[in-house]
Amino acid sequence: MAVNSEISAMDIDPRRSLSQQEFCWLENISKAKFYELKKRGLTPDEIDIDGVLRITPKAREAWHARMAELAKGKAARLEAERRRELAVIAGRAAAQSPNHVSRRPRPAQRRRPRQE
Repeated sequence: MAVNSEISAMDIDPRRSLSQQEFCWLENISKAKFYELKKRGLTPDEIDIDGVLRITPKAREAWHARMAELAKGKAARLEAERRRELAVIAGRAAAQSPNHVSRRPRPAQRRRPRQE
């Protein structure tokens, strides 16, 4: 197996159980995102094989189904709406800031000397 950051598609067979790192690579999520999901109870089920955590292909399939279901759910819609509202509030607050790009003094325009 390749070293941590050198995983390639050739190294991973999705039909066998995966480590957390391999799972993250296949799903294109960071380890930080994986642990954030784990805190919320949204990671696939893991089996402990003598201290080594593995994610089975069935657990990965079930996780995909659960994520698809959550994306359709009412809670997801409410969360997305809440995030949009927060983004609007943050945008308005940023525009009111004295450091906002619209409030910065414009640099004097330099003229090029005429070429004769």
